[in-house]
Amino acid sequence: MTGLDSGHEPPAHRSSDEADPSLPARGRRRTRTFAIAGVAAVVALGVGGALLFSPDDGTEKVAAEAKDQGATAPITQGDLTVTADIDGTLGYTGTGSVYAQSPAQSPDQGDGKDLGGNQPGGTPPSQGAGGPTPSGGPSPSNTPKNDKKDDKKKEEEDDQLSGSRIFTEVPAVGDTFKQGDSMYRVNGRPVPLFYGDAPLWRALSKGVSDGPDVRLLKKNLVALGFGTGLQVDDKFTDGTTAAVKRWQKSLKVPQTGKVDPSAIAVQPSAVRVTAVKGAVGAPAQGEVAGVSGTGRQVVVNVPVDKQTLAKKDDKVSVRLPDGKVTVGTIASIGTVAEKGEDKGMGGGGGKAAVKVTVSLDKPDEAGTLDGAPVSVGFTSQSRKGVLSVPVNALVALAEGGYGVEIVDPAGNRRLVGVKAGLFANGRVEISGEGLAKDQKVRVPTQ
Repeated sequence: MTGLDSGHEPPAHRSSDEADPSLPARGRRRTRTFAIAGVAAVVALGVGGALLFSPDDGTEKVAAEAKDQGATAPITQGDLTVTADIDGTLGYTGTGSVYAQSPAQSPDQGDGKDLGGNQPGGTPPSQGAGGPTPSGGPSPSNTPKNDKKDDKKKEEEDDQLSGSRIFTEVPAVGDTFKQGDSMYRVNGRPVPLFYGDAPLWRALSKGVSDGPDVRLLKKNLVALGFGTGLQVDDKFTDGTTAAVKRWQKSLKVPQTGKVDPSAIAVQPSAVRVTAVKGAVGAPAQGEVAGVSGTGRQVVVNVPVDKQTLAKKDDKVSVRLPDGKVTVGTIASIGTVAEKGEDKGMGGGGGKAAVKVTVSLDKPDEAGTLDGAPVSVGFTSQSRKGVLSVPVNALVALAEGGYGVEIVDPAGNRRLVGVKAGLFANGRVEISGEGLAKDQKVRVPTQ
């Protein structure tokens, strides 16, 4: 083995146990053993293995050169996680359809009051005093001037609820709508989005019987700011009528205080249009658009032999198509294993798999991509609150095991034996005596 500084060869007649007097004293006293073990080139001293350099090791030049070799990195304390990556598909939450409702055929009139001509084909009232009254309505007692005003309003209502009804505006793919937004127009009038689990099935006005549809209406009016002081319940009160009129005024439609099923679109939450079914000029009936939710989600088909990786509410990493990584939460896990197509998409690869849905903690980071491939990292192993260093800071010792070179503020180095634990994301867990957070360790630059 060569000395630290000497390039001399020992004479052939000298035994291996004899010291070459031409070698420097330090070369006779100490040698270095080199071992290479995958992660790094390992330096271990023949005497003690604790100090690579000491005051009597030679010139200051040698010590300075040694200090300059490699960079340093701090020992950190935190969590280490090993992940298993499975392919998934980025999309939007939920699917559904928006339908154009027909005007109510048999309105629940409650106390028999007129609902504003909601029966298709009904004859509008005559213009002027003394004319025929709507079916079930009271005899007019107003002046001819007021009669004409009321009759004109009634004709406007009948024009919307009977006879020809066509789409005059439809949404486009990618459009998003929240509570109160107009989704489409029929005969020029907006049809706003209300939140609820089921559409209206009858016309609502003062006098209708109590019901959950009344509650839905009142809940939306309050949420949109038109029902201040209104109690959200199943009763259609005078306050409900006033709130409806305020809402109708904001839409610039006749302020009747009555709501027909055809006047609103009902969905559970905000929606994004995925397909357009209706067309401008076509009869306002049937499906208007296919929709999804506006929330972002990732669907992963997890093979059954890996389903233990998925636990509800666990955090996962999601690598997006642009290479960025965002965080998601496992929202649901399927209970039925299904065999997927053998295309490699979604992680199933033709094998039996369970559907796992992941919601994104920061949906905006996913942009507007729909149906895009992503990679989802599920936690397979983890260690919490451990000390760790970069993997290439490990030194494989000649006598076996590992160590790290601690570098003090003055640049002096000492080799400390460690026990290596979990390897994850380019770092390794270490433990042993004399180790502490924020200590510097040598990291080879090559």
